[in-house]
This record gives sequence, C-alpha cells and structure tokens, in this order.
Amino acid sequence: MQWFAINTKFLKMNIALVGSNFGLNGYLPALKIIKEFKLKIICSRNINRLNLKKISGVEYLSEWKKVFKKNIDIIILAVPPKIQEEILIYNLKYKKKIIFEKPISCNFNKSKRIVDQMIKKKIKSELNLTYLNHSLFKKVKKIIYNSNLGTVLNYSIQWRIVSYDFNKKKISWKIDETKGGGLKNIFLTHILSYCEYFFGKMTLISFKTEKKKIKNINFKKKIFCKFSHLDSVKGKIFLIAKQKGHQYHKIEIKLEKGNIQLFTKSKDWTKDFVLKIYNKKNKKLKIYKTMNNKFFKDGRSNQIYSMLKNFIKKPTNENIIHCLNAERINKKII
Repeated sequence: MQWFAINTKFLKMNIALVGSNFGLNGYLPALKIIKEFKLKIICSRNINRLNLKKISGVEYLSEWKKVFKKNIDIIILAVPPKIQEEILIYNLKYKKKIIFEKPISCNFNKSKRIVDQMIKKKIKSELNLTYLNHSLFKKVKKIIYNSNLGTVLNYSIQWRIVSYDFNKKKISWKIDETKGGGLKNIFLTHILSYCEYFFGKMTLISFKTEKKKIKNINFKKKIFCKFSHLDSVKGKIFLIAKQKGHQYHKIEIKLEKGNIQLFTKSKDWTKDFVLKIYNKKNKKLKIYKTMNNKFFKDGRSNQIYSMLKNFIKKPTNENIIHCLNAERINKKII
C-alpha cells in the first residue's frame, strides 16, 4: 500500500457570504483576491431582486439557515444587527468559524451573552472593526508605545459625518438605536474601540447629546463625551452627523515630548488619512500617508483584506472584546 502526503498549503477554505449590501461592496472585492479562500455561497433575502453578475462556482441562496447545511468552513456576515444576532445564536449549535460586524446585536446585554457563549464553546471568530485593521492606526499605536515622545497626556477626536440616511430622512435600521443603528452604534463604536486599542481601558466621565426627531425616531445628531484611561490619560470625543457639507475625521494626541495628528477629509471613511508626528517644539518629524489598493473601489475593502488575512494566520477575540467594551459604554450614553 502506498501513502501519499496531502499538501494542505493548496487546500482552500470554503466561504459563505451572507448579506448583499456591504457584503458585495466591501467584502466581495477582498474575497476575490485572497487565494486561500474559495467563495461558495452568496446569501441574501433579496437575492432574486439583485442584478448580480453571476460568479462561476458560486451558489446563490435566499435563506441563511440553508448555509449551515452546506460544506462551508467560514461564514461571513454583513447583515443588519437583528439578523446578525439571530445567526450568531444559531451558530452556537454548529460552531462554524464566523466573521461578523458591529454592533454584535441590538443591545449590550444580548451581545455579552452571545460573546460569552462563543468563547465558552471555543468558536473561532472575528469582528470587523475597520480602524483596528488600518495600517496608519496600527502605526499610531506603535509610535505611542515605541518612540521617544514620552507618555500620552491627553487626546481629542472630532468626526463630522455627512449621513445619507439622516440627509434623506430615510427610515431604516441605520438611524434607529433600538435596531442597532444610530450615531452611537455605527460610528461611536469605532472611536471607542480604537481609543481602547490606543490607550487601554476607558471610563466614561460625562456626555452630552443633541437629538433630532425623524418621524417617530429620536436620532442623536451630536455626541460629546469625556473619558479617562489608566495612567491618567484624558480624552474628548466630538461626533456629529450633518445633512450636508464636507466631512472630516481628526485625531490629535498630546504626549510629553510631542504630538500625533491623524486626519482625513475623504468622503470614504478610510481613504486618504495622513499621519503627522511633531516634536515638543511643534517641528514636523515625519509624515505617513494611507496606501490604498487600486483594485478596491470602497476603501474599507483594504481593511477587510487585512483582517481576513490575519484571521487565516491566527483568529483572536481581540476585536470582539474591544467592540463589546464599546457597546458597554454606549449603553450609558442616553
């Protein structure tokens, strides 16, 4: 009898993509160029209404429960929080490797129960937090902990967003906090997650909000928060959703012997960031710019690609814990 070794290097993982909006615009471009993956299923409840260019070898489904009956190694979710919550709970039985979005569910208590069960059952998973997979945000963390600029004293963050749903007064889950949307769940979660990533565990000191009634929904259009971290680091966050005008995302970090600035005016949330490092005399030391993959129309695909490649090497719960901690703070901002 002869034995033949199987070279596992060339075995591809079968992928199911659930969700047709961000799934097709954000995830699909990255999946197409990752050689370790083989896209087997695209699932959407609107699959029959989508004008999709069919991909050879891909099966199209309209019911997500059918995905679990297929030979799939990794399920990727790009669906509204309510549906995501149902799928994550359903997967506790099947224990499939799973990648999903923030918020984890429609409220913190449910999110915590789901995460606790996933950890208990040792389900390999990852949560897509765009900025924690961004090269310049990773560079900022390295500078904070591995430079001669000294310890962090304080920081301030301003993010001005032109919201499509707010602008059009469109009633959808994206402006409804009870359905996992709103300024807190969609945008503030990003900021809180990268602040914890940069500066460690955070405590909410105070907050102010300004609301606008959109039909029967109280939409928070402005959020101002103050935080403290370990080592006496203090921070301020100002988040605003506008109906028109320009948008920007600016992070300023003051250290003992210098300053860090990370800034973009791009309509794409992740493109064209510029990182500037200054010494104590405000002399510019270094400038870094975002490197974007020319094949990705949506800038977020760059970070998805990075996240998926890291997941192949070693799945961790780090992003999930950052997101859960952000949701814990969000719960207090009313």
